Amino acid sequence: MRRSLAPSQLHKRRLDCNQPLKRKKVLEDEDSDSQDRTPLSAINNTLPSARRTSSHEAFIRKILAKPFKIPIANYVSQGHRGLGVRRSGVRQPLHDPDEPDALVLYRPKELSAHEKMTVNTEKLEVAVVVDPMLSAVLRPHQREGVKFMYECVTGKRIDDNYGCIMADEMGLGKTLQCITLMWTLLRQSSDCRPTIEKTVIVAPSSLVKNWYNEINKWLKGKLNALAIDSGTKTEIDSKLKGFMSTFGRRPINPVLIISYETFRLHAHVLHQGEVGLVLCDEGHRLKNCENQTYQALMGLKAKRRVLLSGTPIQNDLLEYFSLLHFVNAGILGTAQEFRKKYERVILRSRDADASDKDHELGKERLDELISIVSRCIIRRTNDILSKYLPVKIEHVVCCPLTTVQKDMYHAFITSSAVKKQLSDGDGRLGNTALAAITSMKKLCNHPDLLWEKVKAHEPGYADLEKFFPPGHDPRHVLTAVFASCRVCIVRVKS
Repeated sequence: MRRSLAPSQLHKRRLDCNQPLKRKKVLEDEDSDSQDRTPLSAINNTLPSARRTSSHEAFIRKILAKPFKIPIANYVSQGHRGLGVRRSGVRQPLHDPDEPDALVLYRPKELSAHEKMTVNTEKLEVAVVVDPMLSAVLRPHQREGVKFMYECVTGKRIDDNYGCIMADEMGLGKTLQCITLMWTLLRQSSDCRPTIEKTVIVAPSSLVKNWYNEINKWLKGKLNALAIDSGTKTEIDSKLKGFMSTFGRRPINPVLIISYETFRLHAHVLHQGEVGLVLCDEGHRLKNCENQTYQALMGLKAKRRVLLSGTPIQNDLLEYFSLLHFVNAGILGTAQEFRKKYERVILRSRDADASDKDHELGKERLDELISIVSRCIIRRTNDILSKYLPVKIEHVVCCPLTTVQKDMYHAFITSSAVKKQLSDGDGRLGNTALAAITSMKKLCNHPDLLWEKVKAHEPGYADLEKFFPPGHDPRHVLTAVFASCRVCIVRVKS
């Protein structure tokens, strides 16, 4: 039984109904429409306010009034997304592709009105735009090079191949182009997320610091690079393990700069993880596909590979194959297949006794080879810099030799030892002729450059000691004397 239906409760309810209703107290002025009616609440704030504030309370209020700032030096936010908050609305590119002089590396196709109604907005592709900080300093040929490399490493030029060779001549800005590519891949993609997480730059030991300085110069401290050029084996292994074990959207050191020798010695550590991009400076060092450095780099788990070299072809086509095989493995087959299909046929067509059929087949294979490699290699010469450089003016200054230099020069070339060096008896130049010519150039520059050989009484130099003053010591006379000089006397036989 419900308690409200109990007899005791019903009895109380009957008593309440029999009692007369009490009239509520009303205001003295019952005219609700009167303008003098008292308001329901006071207009002014009736809450008590603190008349005096202590210095501590003022300090706390000042701190709380400041906006929140991330306590990381040189931190630059790439968006306004909160921690753990999903992005809402339509996807947007990181930089505006419609800005003047914007370098757009990828632009998604335009959707029709029907496609816009049916497509999932969370999967829409966005444009990939180079950071305006870098695109503002890129020259036209550099902008073209960055776009070419981006299309290669994203697989848009050759299916299932993500490598290329940057073969521009020295002075065209290969380093800046690669830094631009690396920064773009680390920050954005058409899917609104970074394309890669980490990059490894392999360079000669003399260029490790140069790469580190160039990254800080162009990116202005926005990217932390780890440069390893010295240290014990334990220290280097520890740094490399820390680099390879770092994952996430924003690792502390997303770029590793290391020399070829250090990479080869510590390859077992670098092979433990995956790397998004590898850049090899002075890549012609990888012309031999059988050496240890080449094999160590091939073992690195990196799908995207970029090789920098101003001289990709040096001796033969097999070296060229090694470079192409490194960036795009299998694009030309194996080394045996390349040698059989291309190298032997092309070299046979260059022989003097080659037939017309050999010439025709060699030209056909050469054109086929060029059509394949042109999709993953870009090369420009210094001629494109002519419009950026001032007019070159050369001044030729003739400096006659002193009397002492002339006498020493004549005594040197008439000595029996030098005559023997310059000729082997049948009128031809001997193998040591270049050494004698170099000594003649040094003598024309300054006699002190030959002092060590004169003092040691080497053949051909013993007769020159009489031309030096007694007690002569060039270390106390000259601070710097260079042997690079184009002045030389040519002795013509009458």
